[in-house]
Amino acid sequence: MNAVREQVELLEKNKPRQERAKRTYEGILAAAAELLVEVGVERISTNIMAERAGITVPALYRYFPNKYAVLNALGAVLMDRQNEVFQHWFDQYADEQNPLALLDRLYELLQQTYDLTREQTGGLEIIQSLRAVAPLQELRLASHRLVADQFASLLAGVLGRELDVEMAVQARLSVDTGYAVVEMALEDPTLPAELVLRQGANMIRVYWRDTLENLI
Repeated sequence: MNAVREQVELLEKNKPRQERAKRTYEGILAAAAELLVEVGVERISTNIMAERAGITVPALYRYFPNKYAVLNALGAVLMDRQNEVFQHWFDQYADEQNPLALLDRLYELLQQTYDLTREQTGGLEIIQSLRAVAPLQELRLASHRLVADQFASLLAGVLGRELDVEMAVQARLSVDTGYAVVEMALEDPTLPAELVLRQGANMIRVYWRDTLENLI
């Protein structure tokens, strides 16, 4: 899949408005999620998506131009839900006056992101697809940029300082590390998930500690 580098159309053809069309659209996404778990991203196709959804392939093509567009839409749903978890955490603790106390809340954010992804049908497989399939990688990167920008703005506001490139890079490293920790907890059942998430949250906190202690 990494070899797929050519320009691929990822935009949906039609956004459903009527209830019947919405049900068909959601059925396609649900079928794709189930099939990612069952057959993997290498073997998934519009033919088996349509069959699982109980529609014809031409009917699927009314909404999506190819299988990558379906996976992109599926990934967008998961990324939006993960971002909502962050936004809720952001809104809840944005008024914290002590940035170190704020960072003490990171385990809560990682745990909620883990729970959401685990409960989503095909959540882990969707994430793996966004990493592995070249046409889908920009969706994941854009989501990480969005969260990192919010995180950097939050810390800059708490610290009462202007957001600069160094803080933006620190925020992006922290966000990508957080996602990597969540994905490790999801991917490796031999590791205690709670321990992975707690130690990952502590690792990010230690990363920020010296910087923050010099500023507050």
